[in-house]
Amino acid sequence: MIRFLITCCLFLLATGILRAQSPQNKLHLSLLTGYERQDLNWSIAGNATGQNPNIYSELKWRNVGGQTASAAIQWDVWHHIVLSGNYSRTFITTGIVTDNDYNGDNRTSPAYAMTFDADRGSTQAINLGLGYPLIQTTLFKLTPFAGYGINKQSLHLLDNTGNFADLNSTYETSWKGPFLRTSAEFRLTQKIKLIGDVTYHQVNYNASANWNLIPSFQHPVSYRHNAKGYGLDGNVYISYDLAKHVALNIGAAYFTFQTGKGVDELYLNSGGSEKTQLNGVDNKGYRLFGGLLLRY
Repeated sequence: MIRFLITCCLFLLATGILRAQSPQNKLHLSLLTGYERQDLNWSIAGNATGQNPNIYSELKWRNVGGQTASAAIQWDVWHHIVLSGNYSRTFITTGIVTDNDYNGDNRTSPAYAMTFDADRGSTQAINLGLGYPLIQTTLFKLTPFAGYGINKQSLHLLDNTGNFADLNSTYETSWKGPFLRTSAEFRLTQKIKLIGDVTYHQVNYNASANWNLIPSFQHPVSYRHNAKGYGLDGNVYISYDLAKHVALNIGAAYFTFQTGKGVDELYLNSGGSEKTQLNGVDNKGYRLFGGLLLRY
């Protein structure tokens, strides 16, 4: 036990010495572009207790994707405390959505089934946090972060066949809440690093929809969804030094968000509203990206 403690103390001392001896760039700015694809689905029950039937209506967006662009900054603001922020936006150009209704439990007795186009819209995310490197040597760096994030999606239901030419229904989502992130860097060679991070999000989910072709619903807000949930996302990429202050980053990311049970509130054109159980929302996808990292 004593040997183990001595070893840990020597390791931490060496880490501090290496940190003090290694010149660090205080400002990192990355500009990335790539491709993102994701799925999102939700369902509601027939009443507020989750029954009659347990799955009454279900929507599934599939292969919703397009070009993504992002900018991120990391700034050593004071005594190795790092301010981290990033913004990303995806321009949706592909995707479909299915809309199914049922009269019986467990998706039995189908009452309605349609497939629509979903090749329009966007997604965006913004995150801001603070971190501090627990370990920082010439070969390895480990930094935890804590912060707040907002993820939004603007999804559509369209009909490119012309059968429902005026169809332009929308579903706008918002996932907001604090996050915890761990980032690790491994120096493989003098010019190459392997970098990865994992983030846990605790979120409040809110969504509003405009079902524009249903006259019995209110417009522009036909119904709202509210629930609590969580999310996980991870990134892994290779960073290759092109010059002293410039690196090329190439990598991939995966994310998954989901909620528990919540509330679906439908607003009727007659002036009233009806509430039923939101069974849950599930969102997952991946991202491929590349771009430049500038260090100052």
